[in-house]
Amino acid sequence: MRKKSTKFMRMISLLLLLLFLAYMVLIRFYPYTSHFSAYPNVTHTQSGAAGDPVNLIFVGSQEQIMHSFQQAGWLIPDPITLQTSAKIAADSLAHRPYPTAPVSNLYVFGRVQDLAFEKPTTDVANRGHIRLWKTGTLLSRQLAWIGQTSYDSGVELSATNHLPTHHIAPTVDLERNAVGADLQKTGLVTQEADETFTAPIFAARNAGGDFYASDGDVLIINYTSVPIQLTNPVGMIDQLKDGFFLFYDTLLTTLLLAVAFGMVGLALVVVALWPLLRWLFQKYSPRVLRGLAGLVDRLGRLGFPSL
Repeated sequence: MRKKSTKFMRMISLLLLLLFLAYMVLIRFYPYTSHFSAYPNVTHTQSGAAGDPVNLIFVGSQEQIMHSFQQAGWLIPDPITLQTSAKIAADSLAHRPYPTAPVSNLYVFGRVQDLAFEKPTTDVANRGHIRLWKTGTLLSRQLAWIGQTSYDSGVELSATNHLPTHHIAPTVDLERNAVGADLQKTGLVTQEADETFTAPIFAARNAGGDFYASDGDVLIINYTSVPIQLTNPVGMIDQLKDGFFLFYDTLLTTLLLAVAFGMVGLALVVVALWPLLRWLFQKYSPRVLRGLAGLVDRLGRLGFPSL
């Protein structure tokens, strides 16, 4: 009876793992379509390394964009100078606010951002920030801009110019949605909508080595009276993708939940693949142990103390 129960649990675990893998493959490699495939989908550093992902599109004039961010309580950053860099470093060590701390330069279309805004907190190490670039193209007979937003969650020295720079939080989608919510409250936005932009990103790193993940959608923020015609949602596939990244973002922001989920996942893998793991252990463990014994013996002959 116990053997049948163990076999049943192993089959259920293997089935769950296969379903999860199929789910991941489906939402990652489904052929999503987008009206904005001609726009760059990632920023770059001055040296050309990939930076943070593009995740917003604005349609409207510069005056409309600046006014709406002002109304939403976002500020214009100071320029990057030795003085402002020193101030960031000092305020970071003291955990003081610096509401207009500089935003580092990123490049799209071969140039730095045309506009930048930030939403400060009581600690300079933590803030929302966004960069925008003119595209040179029109949507709804108005200029289109692409934007990159993420949440800064720490300060370090840049590996390229050795000046203070920020870590970004991995949940870039949450900051994208927060920007949309802030601007919507001003009453100046006529339309907000999600549109597929890239395939989902389960794991990526920017030039600073910061990890991030994204559902691949871009949030369109329209200030004009002419609605932007968008593609129809993919339906169930789109809902599966949204559900996965809602849970994924929750994991990335909740350490205890992430640890618990990791332990459950590891347990499922061990139970499902136990026959294979046992065979590998029986086949290779004697060889590994002999190799370790030989290594210890050689280290002893070279004069290293034995364990």
